Amino acid sequence: MSKKVSQNQVERLLDLVPYLTSNQGVALEQVASDFHTDKSTIIDDLNTLWMCGLPGYTPLELIDLSFDTGFVTIRNAEVLSKPRKFSSLELATVIVGLHILRESIHSENPHFDLISTLLERLSSSSSVAIPQSIQSNVNAEIRSACARAVREKQNLSIRYHSYTNDLEIEREVFPFDLQIIDNHEYLESFCYQSNAARIFRLDRIKRAELLGASEFVPDNINTSESMRTFRFIVQSESRKVAETLQVDVPTDHSSRSELEASAFNDEWIVRSICSLNGAATLTAPQILRDQIKERAEKALALYA
Repeated sequence: MSKKVSQNQVERLLDLVPYLTSNQGVALEQVASDFHTDKSTIIDDLNTLWMCGLPGYTPLELIDLSFDTGFVTIRNAEVLSKPRKFSSLELATVIVGLHILRESIHSENPHFDLISTLLERLSSSSSVAIPQSIQSNVNAEIRSACARAVREKQNLSIRYHSYTNDLEIEREVFPFDLQIIDNHEYLESFCYQSNAARIFRLDRIKRAELLGASEFVPDNINTSESMRTFRFIVQSESRKVAETLQVDVPTDHSSRSELEASAFNDEWIVRSICSLNGAATLTAPQILRDQIKERAEKALALYA
């Protein structure tokens, strides 16, 4: 009985040949990691590839593989040595991704025209149209100003919407990095008003103005030193707690076991715990427990 090969395996086999041709002697473990699967699956794929080749199906036409030592080499695979073409769905994914990338940068960015040219070429050679508009929550000019400040070590004046206090604040900062956390873009910086490291979510920055090269360049800024560590117990609704406090709650955690997290702002911790309505109980630090107790008593008094 012939072996039935799934569509996913066919696609993986077509990708394996050019991959192995370009990475002769690669370890089986590395191949499994690069293809996001396990070693046994890769060995099964290689055994299948062994029977592939040109009509005639003699050792002269079949692909020759060697992997018994744990390292893979491939020969006589020229007929399949070129990467397979993208499917319509894969090509659409690339085009949408490039479009989002182009809208996230300023038109004066040197990569803007290069991305535009690539988009036109991909669209013209396929049936996939370029999207008309994909909106980003982050203003491209603000992102560009932040990136330039980081690159050129310039101070930055920002107007920022503080989510914890629900008001806009003015800050002068020295940016030192841009990063993505939980699918949000953040600006890591030294805040002169706070005299400490702070992070600002880019979609909450309403204005960003370059102030020129900084005379003060902080050395070895450790953001963890300016963060408040707090401990809590999950009482119920673990998923809601995880999303609100932006932490991972293990699925096998004990109902009375303490978990630990960190945040830059004490007010954010207090408001977040209060918003959970008893789903999580703060156990430390005591000063924040006292603030939560005081806030709960004031709220209760409104109903008395």
